[in-house]
Amino acid sequence: MNKRNYYIFALIIILLAVGTWFFTTNSTKSLADDVFKDIKSDTVSSIEIEKDNKEKVTITDKVEIEKILNSLSSIEVKKNSNNSKEFNEVYTIFVFVNEDRRLGMFLYDDKYIDIYDYKASPKKNSSMDYKISNNFDLKVIQDYF
Repeated sequence: MNKRNYYIFALIIILLAVGTWFFTTNSTKSLADDVFKDIKSDTVSSIEIEKDNKEKVTITDKVEIEKILNSLSSIEVKKNSNNSKEFNEVYTIFVFVNEDRRLGMFLYDDKYIDIYDYKASPKKNSSMDYKISNNFDLKVIQDYF
């Protein structure tokens, strides 16, 4: 191989790496595919919602639980690399499966969501930080307050 072929080969590798990085950082996914894939709605025993660490509501009605899970599952997200978040309200949401805390979520307005999976394996995969990329209707959560 001559020197020119090495340069062409190196350029192709660099372009593939940049393309792969660009594709993975800008891709969006729904929480249904990522977070709720292992959770069946009929096993959810309750959902606890707290607004700004002041008001707290516990939902045990299966119809209401299904409504909240469907709303949260429809959220389209992408990984958030920004550490600072600008928000007005924060909602803390805990999902209990068979009376055990399974998910903890921090919903910052309709802009960001941080999720902690208490049953994730390995533990390094338990915390996820996302930017909401679709028009999520926060009214489903706000209606409880």
